[in-house]
Amino acid sequence: MCGIAGVIHRDPDQPVSRALLKCLCSALEHRGPDDEGLYVSGPVGLGMRRLSIIDLSGGQQPIFNEDGSKVIVFNGEIYNYRELRRGLIARGHTLRSQGDTETVLHLYEELGPACVEQLRGMFAFAIWDATQRTLLLGRDRFGIKPLYVLTAPWGIAFASELKALHAADLTSRALDWEALDMFLQLGYIPAPASPFRDVRKLEPAQTLLWKSSGETVVRRYWHLPHERASGPPAVETRIREWVDESVAAHQVSDVPVAVFLSGGLDSSSVVASMALREAGGGGRGGEPPHAFTARYFGSGNETADETGLARQLAERYGVNLTLVDIQPEIRDVFEPIVWALDEPHADDSAIPTWLLSQTVARDYKVALTGIGGDELFGGYPRHLGLPLAEVYAKLPAAVRRLASAAAHLLPEPRAATLGVDRVKRFLRSGDGAMSERFLSFMTRLADGERPGLYAPGLRATITGQAARTRFRSLCLEETCPPGLSAALYLDYMTYLPDDILALSDRLAMAHSLEIRVPFVDHELAARVFPLPYHLKIGWWRNKRLLKRAMRDRLPAAHFGAPKRGFVGPTSAWLRNELRGMLEDELSPARQRRLGYFDPPTIDRLLFSTWHRLYVERPAGK
Repeated sequence: MCGIAGVIHRDPDQPVSRALLKCLCSALEHRGPDDEGLYVSGPVGLGMRRLSIIDLSGGQQPIFNEDGSKVIVFNGEIYNYRELRRGLIARGHTLRSQGDTETVLHLYEELGPACVEQLRGMFAFAIWDATQRTLLLGRDRFGIKPLYVLTAPWGIAFASELKALHAADLTSRALDWEALDMFLQLGYIPAPASPFRDVRKLEPAQTLLWKSSGETVVRRYWHLPHERASGPPAVETRIREWVDESVAAHQVSDVPVAVFLSGGLDSSSVVASMALREAGGGGRGGEPPHAFTARYFGSGNETADETGLARQLAERYGVNLTLVDIQPEIRDVFEPIVWALDEPHADDSAIPTWLLSQTVARDYKVALTGIGGDELFGGYPRHLGLPLAEVYAKLPAAVRRLASAAAHLLPEPRAATLGVDRVKRFLRSGDGAMSERFLSFMTRLADGERPGLYAPGLRATITGQAARTRFRSLCLEETCPPGLSAALYLDYMTYLPDDILALSDRLAMAHSLEIRVPFVDHELAARVFPLPYHLKIGWWRNKRLLKRAMRDRLPAAHFGAPKRGFVGPTSAWLRNELRGMLEDELSPARQRRLGYFDPPTIDRLLFSTWHRLYVERPAGK
């Protein structure tokens, strides 16, 4: 696991400054506190910061091929690197290290950009080919590992995090207001957009080939399975086997591996699989897994508490369980969280993820989580709501408009639960295409609500259609599956990489902790995603298939517990203990100074803190 960065000039006579490269890498030190590696050769500069997890004594980067004509910097883990390495050696390659990074470089020698198709894992990498004078950038199939790219007439720059390009003063920091409008609508910014006009995110499952002429070629090398499949015999047994295989693959490491346990179905399934593997002698010396669970205090803590479920599972399997106390006292960590996230992000799980990662990272470098189970098995309320929306869409338009208008008048509950909000989203879903309905379910601030937030001068420059255009384009692709499986597809293409995985990576890596996600695995997805929708969910029953598969592994209480998600009581805290801090950050005086928003309506937004850290903050600070 690393942080990577680089700058390449088109002009061969314009050298890359070593100081510039060190500035980029210094901004990524938290991603790799164990080592730094730089490669500077004329107009080419590549750098990395390393968190040593595999091949601890070797594996220093950058890594070169045999004749030194190709060099790689790599962030992530390749879980099948041992098999790939054996094949490369059999075909005559000379590998000097025992790690996974060198494997990717030698595959590139054989296959060029198609090398990514052989990799199982999470990754973002850059390969400079001095012979071809090309730079190849690659990102894993689901976007688990980040990669920001800036192209300009002078050349190209890239980095694992936006803050590195900011620190090196490579971005103009001109705000992309269509992207920021998507943030206000969705709570995150979908790729390829970023908050800055001149910086893009390489999308999941894409490679970018940059040539010294300035030409760039972007290619998508993988798609979710398009074909539908009937369930195999004894499908529940196969699900357990497939999950176990993925969990085992994600434990490839030369350091101990911990696990996040929320008490929910997904993380509990991962813990059970780890424990059974250890008990069967397939793990690291027979030691039980060490699980970490959040214990909340303050307003709303009762509704968020899952420690009872976590204890039941830990007792069943002899798991070493550590409870991490999370208090509504975050003034000292609020700005570090915003800085770590790189982009404006409105996700309630930020606070518990930060604090839990901070604790786990004191003793571990790697932790598994249950992220991705909802997208794979249909675990969100919208996965039940979308079939109903098809029926609702057949009602007369006048009835639907009246219902939506009435729902808009419903007050938000003081307990800060999501029920009313979900009703509102359902009733405005309309009769459009699947992408339109999905976007309606995901929208936090509707089209008619956002314009009033902006200052008049800015309001006229924003179309407000960026999210709709993005979602529609995804469903126009040939690979978009038919019917309701399109909802799962859109989750994989937008919400999972750009919200859940982005937040998890930034906040864990801020503490030098690598997060691994066994449910976000292309081999597991290839088996489960094509299964019929009716197998995965039932009438008002999310994740029916996974529940049936895990029935004998988990305590009965896990199957009757409400879905809480890994969010904690953040909404309740903001209405009570954290209200003063929120009002300070969103003060009318500050909004008038920024000139972006209408102060009377801005009290629901947290945009101003990100602006102060990423736009007003001088480069290099």
